[in-house]
Amino acid sequence: MSKGFIFSLSASFLWSLAIILTRFIQKSEPNAYNIIFWTSILSFPYWVILFIKQKEEIKKLQKKDYLILGSIGIISGLFVSVFEFLALKYSPAANFSFLYRSVTIFTIVFAFLFLKEKITRKKLLLVILILIGSYFFTTNGAIITITKGDIYTILMAIFAAFGNNVLGKMATNRMSTDLSVSGGILFGFLPLMIFVYFKQAIFFPKNIFLILILVIFSISIEQLRYKAYKYSNASFVSLVFSLTPVFVSVISFILLKEFLTPFQIVGGLIIISAGIFVEKLKI
Repeated sequence: MSKGFIFSLSASFLWSLAIILTRFIQKSEPNAYNIIFWTSILSFPYWVILFIKQKEEIKKLQKKDYLILGSIGIISGLFVSVFEFLALKYSPAANFSFLYRSVTIFTIVFAFLFLKEKITRKKLLLVILILIGSYFFTTNGAIITITKGDIYTILMAIFAAFGNNVLGKMATNRMSTDLSVSGGILFGFLPLMIFVYFKQAIFFPKNIFLILILVIFSISIEQLRYKAYKYSNASFVSLVFSLTPVFVSVISFILLKEFLTPFQIVGGLIIISAGIFVEKLKI
């Protein structure tokens, strides 16, 4: 297996654990913004230390580098979080889970426009397979009823594709992974804190220990994701991340005994097959 696949797969798996842990925390901490606030605050010292360690490289940064890091911070740190909240608030879970997979399509298009990554038949075939598998897996074969929240889901996918994947790859093309990840997060820290403050969503959490574990997960996910960008293209990373919903369901089955329907099993197998071919075909 390539390093890019190992890092992408590891980040995807840890993200699935973070999703399950977040769901558990939300049972006693229903305000999502409070969770975002505390995970950001508690991880902030780590990112500051990591950023400062790159002081020799920071001296060599150009205006374009700061623009990339600032854009990552604003788009990924603020816009994606806001649209995710609105999407989950106004869109059914099945709609959100399926439509967010459009992030792979937007990533491939943006990567073509800004990173000169070729749009090949192999990529298009794998995207189609992932969308088909995601449809069966997330909707259980039911027909989706369009809601206004779906617009927010699509906007979230667009911003995530550009802010997370394409700009993340741009950053690692120009600087180290440690500087890319820490810089992007730190540039987005203040805007996110201001937004959360005005939402009046700051209070001491009931499950501070679980939030500390979530912080460890989030730090690890970001570092693995940026290492994946270093060794692979943006489209590759996005396609591998499509395995996340499958990981979530498998872990939920093991821990919570949540059973899958035949439609979901078929969808999951299609997604897994597509994920394997992403590596085998060297997308």
